Amino acid sequence: MKKIFVDTGAWAALNNKRDKFHNDSVAANKRLLNEGYFYITSDYVLDETYTLLLYDIGHKRAVEFGNEIILLNKKKKISIVHITEKLVTEAWELFITYQDKDFSFTDCTSFRVMKNLKIDEAFSFDKHFEQYGFTRHPYKR
Repeated sequence: MKKIFVDTGAWAALNNKRDKFHNDSVAANKRLLNEGYFYITSDYVLDETYTLLLYDIGHKRAVEFGNEIILLNKKKKISIVHITEKLVTEAWELFITYQDKDFSFTDCTSFRVMKNLKIDEAFSFDKHFEQYGFTRHPYKR
């Protein structure tokens, strides 16, 4: 089974029809699922996504999305990695090291999760995943 890390931008675009990447995210989601990818995300990414949805389209949709995630996780359709103290330390080291990039701290936690789980692909619209050396779906410049 191929694993792919799902980032905030992908989750948000899938759930917000007004997002500029909505159509691309829907098409990519369909393709990735048809190709047998298993989605992995983190609690930090979900935190960002819930907040973004709350601000962009409202509390109701943020809660609906959260409930969908809970159900998918219970059914083992996705995996949610919880950021541990060890991962925070590893991410902080990346955050300090890459002064020339504008990686967010959450980006750094995602990179460490991906490295630790040997995942080299991300469902994301964030160029930082490519800058760090991962393959990004859908590919956008």
